[in-house]
Amino acid sequence: MIKKKIPWMILFLLLMVLSIWAVVSRSGSYSLALLKETMANSNPWWLLAAVLGMLCNILFEAAALDVLVRALTRTPDAPPLKSYGIFYSAADIYFSAITPSASGGQPASAFFMSRDGIPMAKSAVILVLNMLFYTGALVIIGIMGFTFSPDIFYGLDTLAQIFVLLGMFVLLSLCVIFVLILKKERWVRHMAVFFIRLGAKIHLVRDKKKHIEKVDHAIHQYKDCADLIFKNKRSMGVAFGFNLLQRLSLVSTTVLVYLAFGGSWDNLPAVISAQCLVLVGVYSLPIPGGMGVADYLLISGLTQIEDVASPANLELISRGISFYSCIALTIGIVIFGYIYQERRNKKKALLKSQNA
Repeated sequence: MIKKKIPWMILFLLLMVLSIWAVVSRSGSYSLALLKETMANSNPWWLLAAVLGMLCNILFEAAALDVLVRALTRTPDAPPLKSYGIFYSAADIYFSAITPSASGGQPASAFFMSRDGIPMAKSAVILVLNMLFYTGALVIIGIMGFTFSPDIFYGLDTLAQIFVLLGMFVLLSLCVIFVLILKKERWVRHMAVFFIRLGAKIHLVRDKKKHIEKVDHAIHQYKDCADLIFKNKRSMGVAFGFNLLQRLSLVSTTVLVYLAFGGSWDNLPAVISAQCLVLVGVYSLPIPGGMGVADYLLISGLTQIEDVASPANLELISRGISFYSCIALTIGIVIFGYIYQERRNKKKALLKSQNA
């Protein structure tokens, strides 16, 4: 699995370097001298809190996945399977960050789940449910971005506004599609098949039959998820709550770095709005980790806040903690988790052979 992702890892590193270079060289607000001075005078406790916010990003998703695994693998005759949500969460966050449209996150999580004995059918439903809650939480974050300080959105340039609106459109579309599957399953299938056939006619889609089968499989999975939501309402509510907390923890990192740099409490709604709009806007383009887009949007938002001496400096530190440090930590957890699972499974196989 990891070998197949190596090209994406290289692309991720390239994009990371280019994104940081763009902020440093192209932003008129960047100042190394001011950054050093600001860091020297910053409040270390707020910076520590920002790091804790980054850790909560991993831990809250781990908690959500643990809840879903326990709820959906429980049977009347046996206890629920043991869940190692921290490994599944780290794999999801890391591989989502290095692949376009976060396409690598769920397969990586499913890989770790299968090694823990969770059936593929169960892990697929668990991850689809988690994605739905994740999407719903992001819509709430987007609404916060538009309502906490509307002037931040209206103060963005046209391109930044397009990114935000397009990202919100993508997230709302996903939510609408899920609701339609619950209520109007045939409508969704007919529309999907129509576009597949249209794509095949203009030679944009190959193997029409295979794509239609994927649509049918996806709709079947969503229907299964809907049934499970109604049967496990309490667990689903808890899992959604953890997903929302995960999104809020990402928002908190920028806010806490702003406070560490001596920011005013009066401007917190504006800072919150700026970061919320970033989390929505990164879904406008299928770029690994939203790199480039996220930097551009955050600097555009922070530029409007009066007491931010250098939006580029604040963006570099907050993004460095919430994204780049998080990626470095999650790849470490992924490697540790793989080694841990390998040793544990070998011990289980040895004990099984001895008892045979």
